[in-house]
Amino acid sequence: MSHYTQDPAPLNSLCSNVAKINELALHPLCYPPGFEQELQSNLDFFLDGVGVDEQAKVPYDTLFVTGSDIDPQYYVNTTEIGLYLNILTAAHQNGNSDALVRINETLDVLLGAPTWNGLFYWPYDIVDGKLQPQDEGIVPAVDNANLAFALAAVSGAYLDACEELAINIVTKIDDILQRQIPGWQAFYDPDEGLLHAGWSTKEGTLLGYYIDRKANESRLAPIWAHLMTKATSSPVPKSGFNNMALYTGTYALNEQTLYPMLTWDGAYFQGMLPAIWLNERELIPDYSIVEDMTRVQRVHSEHYQIPFVSSAATTGDSYEAFGVPELSEASVRFKLPIAGGNTGTPHATALSFMVEPESAIACLKSIKRQHPNIESPYGWFDAVDTDGNMSTKLISLDQGMFVCAFLASSINNQVETYLKEKGYYQDVIEMYKSFTPNN
Repeated sequence: MSHYTQDPAPLNSLCSNVAKINELALHPLCYPPGFEQELQSNLDFFLDGVGVDEQAKVPYDTLFVTGSDIDPQYYVNTTEIGLYLNILTAAHQNGNSDALVRINETLDVLLGAPTWNGLFYWPYDIVDGKLQPQDEGIVPAVDNANLAFALAAVSGAYLDACEELAINIVTKIDDILQRQIPGWQAFYDPDEGLLHAGWSTKEGTLLGYYIDRKANESRLAPIWAHLMTKATSSPVPKSGFNNMALYTGTYALNEQTLYPMLTWDGAYFQGMLPAIWLNERELIPDYSIVEDMTRVQRVHSEHYQIPFVSSAATTGDSYEAFGVPELSEASVRFKLPIAGGNTGTPHATALSFMVEPESAIACLKSIKRQHPNIESPYGWFDAVDTDGNMSTKLISLDQGMFVCAFLASSINNQVETYLKEKGYYQDVIEMYKSFTPNN
């Protein structure tokens, strides 16, 4: 196994182009009628000097907001960078030429960041405009896969481009992804038939737990590991995805029985984040398990007058893996205690736009009526509880999911374009055939 390495700075950086992102806008059709201002306020998190570091060209993980005063925290993870790149792509497609320059700048930052076998660390401190791994030195499969699919979307948007900068972006993305092949190969355990969750540089060993659940935000990792290694001498087989377990629960609602997909914590984002990049409505054999999960979340939200429940900030500005007990595999199958469902997070409700668009907007408007102070100038605060207490945090990951839920259709198409160009899409279809409940 290779150790901590500093990747060489890209030789083909177009240093003469420097972007300043003072405004962002999406295509008018991306704004749901009656929700334009609310979506725009969340988009404004990603302005330079607000939620984005002007030197490092990446978003801050966390932004504390008091009135119009902001207090950024100087670290980031690569899932957040990926979502930011997808937002910039949408802004460029709406005519913002600076967004294309910024994509190029951010890719240069990634190309210059230290990695392990080409894979990125979690998290990175932002130091003098550069990404610096923290001492713990974790290399997670989940964040690397999320970034890879986000990069695939960016590349898919520009595969047929004629502009030099766009062609340069596609080349840089290929470079980043090709560097990572040894890392993905190292993660696979043939004895378990599963992917390790990552690598600890501090301990000098693979993490001792596996990506073993399909209803988890990590499920893209074994997919990507297979796609990137299938043509090599040490391929990660499709079974790394197929062997993961999936369970549903039962929930009685108005004389109906629902069979919702169970995530481990009962957190909504665990079930929904991958759908920003892949059209899972088309890929999952029986999508009703996702629709039922969404319906149970909506019932819970309406009952407690909070947003959907998912891992998020607490109202005391810490962080917790909140979940709905009836949607938690840990709770339903193993009777384990979980962080309960009295605190909701707006980004989770926004994610439901990918499943039930009209209901999602209605729920978000209802939350704003019930908690009018939930909207800051730079997006919706990350958490509110049943008593109306709120976090003062904005979290880049959650802001990115909030905005990208409204861009998912376009992002799905960009990823599909990329996967088909590379000859990968049929593999994805085949793997998703196994997305069926074990029970």
